[in-house]
Amino acid sequence: MSTLTRKILLTTLLIIFSLSAYAQSFSNPESVTFDKKTNSLFVSNAKTGSILKVDKNEITSSFISGYSSFLGIKIYKGVIYSAENIENGDDFVRGFSKITGKQVFSMSIPNTIQLNDIEIDNKGNLYVSDRGDNKIYKINLKNKTYELINNTIQTPNGLYFNKKYNSLLVCNTIEKSNVYKIDLNTNKTKLLVNSNYPNFDGITVDKKGVIYITSWSLDWKKVSSLNMTGENSKNY
Repeated sequence: MSTLTRKILLTTLLIIFSLSAYAQSFSNPESVTFDKKTNSLFVSNAKTGSILKVDKNEITSSFISGYSSFLGIKIYKGVIYSAENIENGDDFVRGFSKITGKQVFSMSIPNTIQLNDIEIDNKGNLYVSDRGDNKIYKINLKNKTYELINNTIQTPNGLYFNKKYNSLLVCNTIEKSNVYKIDLNTNKTKLLVNSNYPNFDGITVDKKGVIYITSWSLDWKKVSSLNMTGENSKNY
């Protein structure tokens, strides 16, 4: 086991142990993000429409509350952005001050079914997947405008921005899930990884370019490993 792998596993265990102490405060926790400046975790609750702030010694269960259902979550320039899933559609992307919890950004995207994961590039553009309607949107946070950049990936879910290649990695949630690359210069999409794993959810990449993916299938032990070879393994 490499040193990097050990560090990743140790960090994951520490987060799990830290959050387990506050398990009674969570209600269908969906996503978590870490803020280095305040040494805090922010956790989105899908069931109660709240975002919890977890510090070293306490949890603020009422930090952000009173909404429908929060899924993906990300921090950018002092603002916590999260995708709010509305039961009757027309979902929102909302932004809150990481200090006060006050809402500072709100945008509704009409006719959406389930806005899910979010990601932000180095230019301040936010990307959000609509898992229920097979779409990915790009939001200009400064101008408060949005555009559709992809409608070809079935049930897109987890997103990861690769600064080096200005690309967006997308994993989807189907019986045989895949990983796709969207070139953000052209919005062209190509298949990067195909697998026999079902129900991909979250995705990230380490400094060596290794892709890590979560799958919430109960049958994960029965399926084979990822297959990423040849040209598809380069420049993502």
